[in-house]
Amino acid sequence: MSAIPLCRVSGRFYRAVLADRAEHVLDPSGPDSAGRYHRPGQSAIYITPEADWAAIVTGSYAAEDGLARSIVPLELDEAHVLDQRDESICAKLGIDRSMSIARWRPALAEGREPLSWQCADVARAMGADGLIDPSRGIVGGWHAALFRWNVPGAPQLRVAGDPLPCNYETSRARWASPEGWELGAFEKGHR
Repeated sequence: MSAIPLCRVSGRFYRAVLADRAEHVLDPSGPDSAGRYHRPGQSAIYITPEADWAAIVTGSYAAEDGLARSIVPLELDEAHVLDQRDESICAKLGIDRSMSIARWRPALAEGREPLSWQCADVARAMGADGLIDPSRGIVGGWHAALFRWNVPGAPQLRVAGDPLPCNYETSRARWASPEGWELGAFEKGHR
């Protein structure tokens, strides 16, 4: 492990997935898949400690494609992750936290590398199992991106219950958005 202290996370987490893919909730990203913290060909799984947060995070995706999501409860054994909520650790590593906040999908669509990939590069290089991503749209919220799981030497992640319904409106109503936060098109239509 790195000289920089990593945060230990474990316990109950949730992941929103397409309803017809709930049985594949633990599968790695496809070879052409890209996300906020992974390039095509890199593994990543995105989880969050609150079921509502999983519904909120996927609200805009559901609005775009119109496909139903389910939220699957998961149990995570101890993972060592880079905590981007810790400003001093980010400063020591040369991470500008605004890179994680920048919208990654438009950058990718324009043929640019999303800035958030650089944050993930730092975490991967230091041997972290993943990183904590402070939520942009939920006051006090956070998510975890694991780079490795369910392989020898990696944290273990398992299904911990039946899929739950994914309801954006109900979940959004229970959690405040940060002051000055710009609502996405989906949320503007549901306020």
